[in-house]
Amino acid sequence: MAEKAGEDDMAQRLRWMRENVLGLYHAKHEHNPSPPKDQSGHCTNSGTCIIVCCYINGLGKVLWKGQEPKLIKGKPRPRTDFLRFQKFLHDCMNDFMTQSNARSDLPKRGDELLYKVYRCGFVHGYPKAGYKWGRSGPPGEYWFIDGGKVTLSIDQLVAGFLDGIKKFKELANKDTDLRTKFRDYIEAK
Repeated sequence: MAEKAGEDDMAQRLRWMRENVLGLYHAKHEHNPSPPKDQSGHCTNSGTCIIVCCYINGLGKVLWKGQEPKLIKGKPRPRTDFLRFQKFLHDCMNDFMTQSNARSDLPKRGDELLYKVYRCGFVHGYPKAGYKWGRSGPPGEYWFIDGGKVTLSIDQLVAGFLDGIKKFKELANKDTDLRTKFRDYIEAK
């Protein structure tokens, strides 16, 4: 990806994230350049969701400043990746958490559902029965039920993540360590 004059590591990588997400979001498979009229023509829902989830995790790692997330005593230890994922959702995509928690028809909390069913399900195999993702559904809503299946709106996930990048930048403007040590934090083991 091309460099832009005056960009620091954080600005550059956030721009790349935005460009990658939008590139996937608007992409169509070569084998289906002219989709049937009843389809949007977008064929990259899986790739779009997976890359958004990876970036959520990476930016959550930066919010933890590259350190191991703190745990609550007496609670079972969740995966470090999930805690990083959760941190970005809570700090930068709070609308996702608010909407998810307000729904009584979701079988899990929104952060758990997005991480375990969608992120892990698609990265490590295929999601469980009863779940899918799509580009239809009510505007501005992350979740909807379609054909009896819990459905994640790719449109809203992308919009929410792009807004989350803006909130991340706001946090970095208040905490200069996030900006000046961004590369160290995101590359920390």
